[in-house]
Amino acid sequence: MNIAFAVFLAGIGAALLWLIWFFLFRPWAQRQERERPRFIKDGQGVEREQGVGARICPACGQRLAVGMSIKSRLYPSKTPERIMHIFGCPYCWPENGEHKRACPVCEKVVPRGGFLIARYFEQPGHRHVHVLGCSGCRYG
Repeated sequence: MNIAFAVFLAGIGAALLWLIWFFLFRPWAQRQERERPRFIKDGQGVEREQGVGARICPACGQRLAVGMSIKSRLYPSKTPERIMHIFGCPYCWPENGEHKRACPVCEKVVPRGGFLIARYFEQPGHRHVHVLGCSGCRYG
């Protein structure tokens, strides 16, 4: 009887710790990551703000931290211009209710399971993405 009660209390404790992490710490850490500028040292040892020149998700508009990547698919082509499907960043992909994915062209919410369609240009030392629309306004 005492062992069952101890296991029951341990389970309640683990559940409470998980709830605290999920509802309190995780949202706080995500807000801090987006709002607080981080300073990094460049090649000359000078500190600069991480946000200067930082990438922004074309789907939800969130500023991405160093190391965050955008989920996309790049299609092969024989020309220097290629087609890219952009699904989103860790904030908006997989789809959630907290960060809405909006098309920068038609300004509507990207359809569920949809994506942004873009042209991808690559030159030595420079990459550029030009969003053409979403799967809703381009195909629908």
